[in-house]
Amino acid sequence: MGIFDRVLRAGEGRILRQLAGIAEQVNLVEDDIGQLYDNWFIETAEDWAVPYIAELIGYRPVVNTGEAGRVTTPEGRALNGYLMPRRELANTIRYRRRKGTVSLLELLARDTAAWPARVVEFFKLLSWNQNLNHLHLDRAHTVSLRRVRHLGLLDGPFDLVPHTVDVRHISSRRTAGRYNVPSVGVFVWRLKSYSVTRTPANCAENSGPHCHTFSVLGHDTPLFVKPETELRDTHIAKEMNVPAPIRRLAFAEEKERFYGEDKSLAIWVDGWAGLDPRKPVPAEAIVPADLSDWEYYPPQNHIAVDPVLGRFSFRPNQLPKKGVRVTYHYGFSADMGGGEYQRSIFDPAPRPSERPEARCRDLEQVRYDGRPRNNVRVLGDVQPHPERPAGDDHDRRRQRRAAHACRQCDGTQRLISAKTSPRRPSA
Repeated sequence: MGIFDRVLRAGEGRILRQLAGIAEQVNLVEDDIGQLYDNWFIETAEDWAVPYIAELIGYRPVVNTGEAGRVTTPEGRALNGYLMPRRELANTIRYRRRKGTVSLLELLARDTAAWPARVVEFFKLLSWNQNLNHLHLDRAHTVSLRRVRHLGLLDGPFDLVPHTVDVRHISSRRTAGRYNVPSVGVFVWRLKSYSVTRTPANCAENSGPHCHTFSVLGHDTPLFVKPETELRDTHIAKEMNVPAPIRRLAFAEEKERFYGEDKSLAIWVDGWAGLDPRKPVPAEAIVPADLSDWEYYPPQNHIAVDPVLGRFSFRPNQLPKKGVRVTYHYGFSADMGGGEYQRSIFDPAPRPSERPEARCRDLEQVRYDGRPRNNVRVLGDVQPHPERPAGDDHDRRRQRRAAHACRQCDGTQRLISAKTSPRRPSA
């Protein structure tokens, strides 16, 4: 190899190294341009860009927690993560994009107050003088007394009857007027639908051995819908999407949507009509009825159900020989009492001991009678449980609470000893 070839190859290596350095810088510039594009979107923006997006869209936090931090410091960016959460900004952008749509009002009611809602544009319920270019045949008539289904929904959130125009303002202090061109109504449901699963039904013996109520307490309880989840945010809520009481006519027309093992209500009967006691009574054997006076008798091998009063009855000559269990939903305002909902577990407050030897005395007492001084009893049912007399338990603390999402008898019972500091026994 000559001198010329060695010099040429050395120059090529130097040029290749220079080109590699240039390519690296080009890649850095390209990545920076790509990140600048990603910073336009709240989902992919860097942490330092989130406060700028918040100021751009006019985001205002619900609680005034202080001024935003500096984006140039790690502490300031961490503070901004708490003051301006990325998900809240993304939700605000979603609201702004859907501004002016009807479904946005339902979404706001659900997100801000946790109330299911249905929005009604009242101009769609106005009677319409027909035009050949814009036909609205559903609003070309007055109310028909033959359409019982429409009459049952009159002036409600699911009204289908055409109305004449009402010139009174919808927010009038005296008498509000609904049905006008600019009027929009938002119907909300403050009560929640709570389930009661496989609970014993009550036999109303005063009315007859064939009469039963869904409530084990024996009083009339309106049955509520088990709401179906709306798959899209743009969907306008229907009657099956809100925790509303079940109407008799709706139950008669769409019985299969309300009745079933995983639906709004179901009935299990052991030793009746040759049915499998492990499965609920089939929907074909359920007869919707008005049992206000217990005067209706269902046909053979059928059960009459009144969802408005929470009653059901058998045929007097075909009574159930064994137990009757039901699943239903009732309406209540909050997660209180013994309902089937997720509940928090709190340990009893600690009890400080006065001297170290008092702790040893308490331990000896637990070994003697086998019972902790403080305990939390979690019950999986509402059935009565035998308890030892509490005559000598004046210095013990006991809590009885239902298990998570449980109210019925499933044979489970756990005793959880609370880790508390024992108190010195009294002399």
